Amino acid sequence: MGTIADYTGGLILESIRKALHYFDSSEGVLTHDEKGQRLHKNINEFEPLVLSFDQAGEYIREAKSLAIGERVCRVLHPEAGSTESVFLNELAVAMVANGHAKIASIEEAEECLRKSTGHPLISSKVSGEYLEICRSYPPDCVYWRAEKRGLHCLQRKDHAL
Repeated sequence: MGTIADYTGGLILESIRKALHYFDSSEGVLTHDEKGQRLHKNINEFEPLVLSFDQAGEYIREAKSLAIGERVCRVLHPEAGSTESVFLNELAVAMVANGHAKIASIEEAEECLRKSTGHPLISSKVSGEYLEICRSYPPDCVYWRAEKRGLHCLQRKDHAL
């Protein structure tokens, strides 16, 4: 499972880079591929959820701390449309302390997620809690790319928090 230290220290970025490289260097469905199965297990540890704006707003309003910063994987795709993530609670504090994000109010966090409305919202578990909400960019997103290769990982949130 990804941890706050993985996010602030760059390990998460290296893991995403390796996964995307594997997607680019292989073909077809990966469900029966040994390396694909390991990758699927690692991705599933983040328990990524596709959220509606209202569901994301619930997470934001319940958070003790909020921060806004560039998507963690943005550095791998500088040509992709700029989208930001909202970081919650301990991850928000850590990302601000490392200079990767700025403190935000509830209104600023919600406004951040209103941008790029054509991109799906995804929340990822970090250190066991949903601490990141991102306007994903499906052509480059590791979760969407995994789905496309048969490694189903994206869940939909059907119930209230």
